[in-house]
Amino acid sequence: MRCLLITIMTFMVTACASFKKTSDVGSQILFSEQGVPYKYMFCEDSRLNYLITYPKDYNPEKKYPMILFLHSMEERGNELQKLIRNDEGQGNGLAKYALENKLTQFVTISPLCPDGIYWSFLTKRLNKLLSTVTKNESIDIDRMYLTGVSMGGMGTWSFAMDYPQWFAGIAPISGGIYKPFMSDNIQKIIRIPIWIFHDKYDTEIPIKKTAGILKKLEEAKADVNITIYEKGEHYLNNIVFEEGALFDWFLKYRK
Repeated sequence: MRCLLITIMTFMVTACASFKKTSDVGSQILFSEQGVPYKYMFCEDSRLNYLITYPKDYNPEKKYPMILFLHSMEERGNELQKLIRNDEGQGNGLAKYALENKLTQFVTISPLCPDGIYWSFLTKRLNKLLSTVTKNESIDIDRMYLTGVSMGGMGTWSFAMDYPQWFAGIAPISGGIYKPFMSDNIQKIIRIPIWIFHDKYDTEIPIKKTAGILKKLEEAKADVNITIYEKGEHYLNNIVFEEGALFDWFLKYRK
């Protein structure tokens, strides 16, 4: 993974990003080897490509809890397959577990970040994406959850702070706060249950980048927990998703 030192201004980053529809996007429903339905989509309002997965027994007459997953820096670009797995970056994305029928209760949304920009600068577009998805899909708006790893963990903080009304719970993984490009104003997320995951020996995004906001949340008596690993791993999503406790934790909460 490349160094996560954000040293360019927002307008410069945005100017470099390419918000284009990828060639493999369409409305056709596909099926994984385990029979899980999914689609590659493009949201015109947000100009974001994304992968949506459905429970194997999906019934459009029902409403389902939803998890939005924000990938790491290494998946940026035009290759939607990297949302499932990228050996040169985050490893398995959330969609990988969904397509293996390990997330039987959830609809999952995995947007693709264009090159040259960071999730923390795309919260308006992510907001438009959720507005579109919740109108078009059978999603329980009281059970919507947010998680992400590395750059996506940073984006988890930023998106939740900018648009807290969407989420019943959030889980930043290996993602800290980098000021001045990110806010650490906790007031908008103080009532959202939060589960933080970080590795004590993470050299990509040091745990000290999480420590500051954790302290603020604890002092404010927020519903916040942290799991600290000592494995020297940055992409903890592979461990967290395989363990599976996060998904049960999400389902405990409604808005």
